[in-house]
Amino acid sequence: MNPLPQFTLYNASAGSGKTFTLVKEYLRLLLKTSDPGAYRQMLAITFTNKAVAEMKQRIVENLEQFS
Repeated sequence: MNPLPQFTLYNASAGSGKTFTLVKEYLRLLLKTSDPGAYRQMLAITFTNKAVAEMKQRIVENLEQFS
């Protein structure tokens, strides 16, 4: 089992790609670990509900492409 990093903070201005980076890092960590429940130990926080919905959509779309 590969331990997940304790904490990573991304701080950037609007339109700089934070959502893209969060999705990329979430998927990278998820696919890197051998723990099938690792997603339960990850927390991604963003400022707006719109960004949350976009993150969820991008994560699901990427996972569908992998399957």
